[in-house]
Amino acid sequence: MSAAKGDGVRCFVAIEIPKPVQALLKPVQTRLQSEIRKASWTKSGNFHLTLKFLGDVHPEAMGAVSEAVENVAATQSPFSMEFGGIGAFPTLARPRVIWVGIKHGAATVSHLAKAVNLDLKHLGFPTDNRFHPHLTLGRLRSPVNLQPLKSMLRKYDTIDGATVSVNEITVMQSQLHPNGAIYTPLNVCHFSA
Repeated sequence: MSAAKGDGVRCFVAIEIPKPVQALLKPVQTRLQSEIRKASWTKSGNFHLTLKFLGDVHPEAMGAVSEAVENVAATQSPFSMEFGGIGAFPTLARPRVIWVGIKHGAATVSHLAKAVNLDLKHLGFPTDNRFHPHLTLGRLRSPVNLQPLKSMLRKYDTIDGATVSVNEITVMQSQLHPNGAIYTPLNVCHFSA
Protein backbone atom coordinates (compact mmCIF):
# COMPACT_ATOMS: atom_id res chain seq x y z
CA MET A 1 0.00 0.00 0.00
CA SER A 2 2.89 2.36 0.59
CA ALA A 3 4.33 4.27 -2.31
CA ALA A 4 7.88 5.37 -2.94
CA LYS A 5 8.56 8.68 -1.21
CA GLY A 6 7.18 11.50 -3.32
CA ASP A 7 5.00 9.23 -5.48
CA GLY A 8 2.15 8.86 -3.04
CA VAL A 9 -0.43 10.80 -1.14
CA ARG A 10 0.95 11.55 2.35
CA CYS A 11 -2.00 10.96 4.63
CA PHE A 12 -3.39 9.93 8.00
CA VAL A 13 -6.71 9.12 9.67
CA ALA A 14 -7.87 11.63 12.27
CA ILE A 15 -10.59 13.16 14.38
CA GLU A 16 -10.94 16.79 13.34
CA ILE A 17 -11.15 19.36 16.12
CA PRO A 18 -13.77 22.13 15.82
CA LYS A 19 -12.46 25.70 15.55
CA PRO A 20 -13.97 26.85 18.90
CA VAL A 21 -12.06 24.10 20.75
CA GLN A 22 -8.90 24.89 18.78
CA ALA A 23 -9.26 28.52 19.93
CA LEU A 24 -9.24 27.34 23.58
CA LEU A 25 -5.80 25.79 23.01
CA LYS A 26 -4.19 29.02 21.75
CA PRO A 27 -3.83 30.61 25.25
CA VAL A 28 -2.29 27.34 26.47
CA GLN A 29 0.29 27.50 23.66
CA THR A 30 0.94 31.21 24.31
CA ARG A 31 1.67 30.47 27.99
CA LEU A 32 4.00 27.61 27.04
CA GLN A 33 5.75 29.76 24.41
CA SER A 34 6.73 32.23 27.14
CA GLU A 35 8.60 29.39 28.91
CA ILE A 36 9.85 27.31 25.98
CA ARG A 37 11.74 29.18 23.27
CA LYS A 38 13.06 26.62 20.80
CA ALA A 39 9.89 24.95 19.56
CA SER A 40 7.64 24.87 16.52
CA TRP A 41 4.02 25.24 17.58
CA THR A 42 0.96 23.71 15.93
CA LYS A 43 -0.81 26.44 13.98
CA SER A 44 -4.37 27.30 14.85
CA GLY A 45 -6.56 25.45 12.37
CA ASN A 46 -4.15 22.48 12.21
CA PHE A 47 -5.15 20.70 15.41
CA HIS A 48 -6.39 17.16 14.89
CA LEU A 49 -6.21 13.90 16.79
CA THR A 50 -4.31 11.38 14.66
CA LEU A 51 -5.69 7.84 14.91
CA LYS A 52 -3.26 6.37 12.36
CA PHE A 53 -0.46 7.87 10.28
CA LEU A 54 -0.32 6.14 6.89
CA GLY A 55 2.62 7.88 5.24
CA ASP A 56 2.86 7.97 1.44
CA VAL A 57 0.01 5.93 -0.03
CA HIS A 58 -0.09 5.00 -3.70
CA PRO A 59 -2.88 7.01 -5.39
CA GLU A 60 -4.50 3.81 -6.71
CA ALA A 61 -4.80 2.51 -3.13
CA MET A 62 -6.63 5.56 -1.79
CA GLY A 63 -10.05 4.11 -2.65
CA ALA A 64 -9.37 0.98 -0.60
CA VAL A 65 -8.05 3.08 2.30
CA SER A 66 -11.18 5.27 2.26
CA GLU A 67 -13.41 2.20 2.10
CA ALA A 68 -11.65 0.60 5.09
CA VAL A 69 -12.03 3.79 7.16
CA GLU A 70 -15.71 4.07 6.12
CA ASN A 71 -16.23 0.47 7.31
CA VAL A 72 -14.78 1.34 10.71
CA ALA A 73 -16.89 4.51 10.98
CA ALA A 74 -20.06 2.58 10.09
CA THR A 75 -19.60 0.43 13.22
CA GLN A 76 -19.05 3.37 15.61
CA SER A 77 -21.50 5.34 17.72
CA PRO A 78 -21.01 9.06 18.39
CA PHE A 79 -19.20 9.92 21.62
CA SER A 80 -17.71 12.90 23.47
CA MET A 81 -14.14 13.55 24.51
CA GLU A 82 -12.76 16.25 26.76
CA PHE A 83 -9.21 17.61 26.54
CA GLY A 84 -7.09 18.35 29.59
CA GLY A 85 -3.65 17.73 31.02
CA ILE A 86 -0.31 18.67 29.47
CA GLY A 87 2.34 16.02 28.86
CA ALA A 88 5.35 15.32 26.69
CA PHE A 89 6.89 12.53 24.64
CA PRO A 90 9.03 10.78 25.66
CA THR A 91 8.99 12.48 29.12
CA LEU A 92 8.73 15.95 30.68
CA ALA A 93 12.43 15.70 31.56
CA ARG A 94 13.41 15.06 27.90
CA PRO A 95 10.52 16.39 25.81
CA ARG A 96 10.43 16.30 22.01
CA VAL A 97 6.65 16.75 21.67
CA ILE A 98 4.39 18.72 24.02
CA TRP A 99 0.76 17.65 23.99
CA VAL A 100 -2.62 18.05 25.61
CA GLY A 101 -4.27 14.78 26.57
CA ILE A 102 -7.82 13.49 26.78
CA LYS A 103 -9.41 13.73 30.19
CA HIS A 104 -12.65 11.91 29.30
CA GLY A 105 -13.21 9.60 26.34
CA ALA A 106 -9.62 8.35 25.97
CA ALA A 107 -10.63 4.67 26.12
CA THR A 108 -13.18 5.18 23.32
CA VAL A 109 -10.61 7.01 21.19
CA SER A 110 -8.07 4.21 21.78
CA HIS A 111 -10.67 1.61 20.79
CA LEU A 112 -11.40 3.58 17.61
CA ALA A 113 -7.68 3.81 16.76
CA LYS A 114 -7.34 0.05 17.29
CA ALA A 115 -10.28 -0.59 14.93
CA VAL A 116 -8.70 1.67 12.27
CA ASN A 117 -5.37 -0.16 12.70
CA LEU A 118 -7.01 -3.57 12.31
CA ASP A 119 -8.96 -2.65 9.18
CA LEU A 120 -5.92 -1.06 7.52
CA LYS A 121 -3.71 -4.01 8.47
CA HIS A 122 -5.60 -6.03 5.84
CA LEU A 123 -4.32 -3.53 3.27
CA GLY A 124 -0.72 -4.04 4.32
CA PHE A 125 -0.26 -1.14 6.73
CA PRO A 126 1.81 -1.95 9.83
CA THR A 127 -0.03 -1.98 13.14
CA ASP A 128 0.89 0.74 15.62
CA ASN A 129 0.65 -0.58 19.18
CA ARG A 130 1.96 2.58 20.86
CA PHE A 131 -1.14 4.75 20.43
CA HIS A 132 -1.58 7.48 23.06
CA PRO A 133 -4.51 9.84 22.34
CA HIS A 134 -3.34 13.46 22.31
CA LEU A 135 -3.23 16.75 20.42
CA THR A 136 0.26 17.98 19.60
CA LEU A 137 0.77 21.54 20.87
CA GLY A 138 4.38 21.84 19.74
CA ARG A 139 7.61 20.08 18.83
CA LEU A 140 10.87 21.01 20.53
CA ARG A 141 13.94 21.58 18.39
CA SER A 142 16.15 20.69 21.34
CA PRO A 143 15.01 19.08 24.61
CA VAL A 144 14.46 21.36 27.59
CA ASN A 145 13.66 19.88 31.00
CA LEU A 146 10.01 20.76 31.67
CA GLN A 147 9.93 19.19 35.16
CA PRO A 148 10.35 22.64 36.81
CA LEU A 149 7.16 23.77 35.01
CA LYS A 150 5.00 20.97 36.45
CA SER A 151 3.02 23.24 38.78
CA MET A 152 2.31 25.69 35.93
CA LEU A 153 1.27 22.80 33.65
CA ARG A 154 -1.22 21.55 36.26
CA LYS A 155 -3.23 24.70 35.58
CA TYR A 156 -4.29 22.98 32.33
CA ASP A 157 -5.44 19.70 33.86
CA THR A 158 -8.87 21.08 32.99
CA ILE A 159 -9.52 23.33 30.00
CA ASP A 160 -13.03 24.75 30.30
CA GLY A 161 -15.15 24.08 27.22
CA ALA A 162 -12.60 21.78 25.53
CA THR A 163 -15.19 19.09 24.81
CA VAL A 164 -15.69 17.64 21.35
CA SER A 165 -18.66 15.62 20.09
CA VAL A 166 -17.18 13.02 17.76
CA ASN A 167 -19.41 11.60 15.04
CA GLU A 168 -16.95 11.16 12.16
CA ILE A 169 -13.36 10.40 11.28
CA THR A 170 -11.43 11.78 8.33
CA VAL A 171 -8.84 10.51 5.88
CA MET A 172 -6.61 13.57 5.70
CA GLN A 173 -3.89 14.54 3.25
CA SER A 174 -0.78 16.19 4.66
CA GLN A 175 1.31 18.37 2.35
CA LEU A 176 4.56 19.58 3.85
CA HIS A 177 5.54 23.19 3.15
CA PRO A 178 8.26 25.47 4.57
CA ASN A 179 5.58 27.42 6.48
CA GLY A 180 4.06 24.25 7.96
CA ALA A 181 1.85 21.39 6.89
CA ILE A 182 -1.38 21.92 4.96
CA TYR A 183 -4.11 19.43 5.80
CA THR A 184 -6.87 18.62 3.32
CA PRO A 185 -9.78 16.29 4.12
CA LEU A 186 -9.97 13.56 1.46
CA ASN A 187 -12.86 11.55 2.88
CA VAL A 188 -15.09 12.34 5.88
CA CYS A 189 -16.52 9.06 7.22
CA HIS A 190 -19.63 9.45 9.38
CA PHE A 191 -20.47 7.19 12.30
CA SER A 192 -23.63 5.08 12.28
CA ALA A 193 -26.72 6.66 13.90
